[in-house]
Amino acid sequence: MLRWAALTGGITGSVTALDARNAKGKHLRLVLKLYRPDPDEPDSARREAHVLMLLADSDLPVPRVIAVDPEGAECGWPALLMTRMPGRRRTRPRDLAPWLQELAQLAAGIHSKPIPSIELPRYEPWGLEDPLTMPRWWSDPGVWHAAVDVATGPAPEEPHMFIHRDFHPGNVLWSGARPSAIVDWLHGCWGPPSVDLAHCKINLWLDNGPAAAQGFLDAWRSQRSDFRGLHPYWDIVDAVSWMPDPERDGLKSTKRYESFVTSAVRRL
Repeated sequence: MLRWAALTGGITGSVTALDARNAKGKHLRLVLKLYRPDPDEPDSARREAHVLMLLADSDLPVPRVIAVDPEGAECGWPALLMTRMPGRRRTRPRDLAPWLQELAQLAAGIHSKPIPSIELPRYEPWGLEDPLTMPRWWSDPGVWHAAVDVATGPAPEEPHMFIHRDFHPGNVLWSGARPSAIVDWLHGCWGPPSVDLAHCKINLWLDNGPAAAQGFLDAWRSQRSDFRGLHPYWDIVDAVSWMPDPERDGLKSTKRYESFVTSAVRRL
């Protein structure tokens, strides 16, 4: 190995960039992803490797699998070694409209891939196993209770297809003004495309504001002429699957989060 450096991200473990040479002296740019052992997700390394291998012959810019240590026998933690993609994260561009258009095109490209449903786990909402408790900083109990009623109710009927499940700007790399990679495929599954739209939308709302979130949906509409709007259910069920912490994320984040949920409830 020539050198290594820790990369940002890695909420479920750690991500390290490696530079090495193979037996023939070829320079290899790699990423080693270690998954923190989690009894609720015991097969993370194998699952992400499987999704990447399903995409290996596609035109999507995704890493290629080099090796997998699914049980952590060699690495201590379950591990995935893959090619390192070019580019860097770009979450607050100066020119918003073309950036949002590129994000929408990437989402459309993901959803167009003919991955057989039998190869994938089924989408299940996160965060609904336990009672949804209103956070102490929430200002309007009526909105919260309405959101919980929606999130715990039936989902709108929608065709299912291959989805990323964690699609947002933080999982896209850019070289200049163009996307160069889509990363973090751990949760790739068979589900409604609105899951990806809502997850990207809330991230845009929190980081870039409501206009950017709406701009992303407008850009998606230009990709899909049959798009009639994102049902509020998908915004709400994605939002309640996690909760910002004012001490960790700041008061601005919690206010934007509540405004996102309030907007969705008002569209019911």
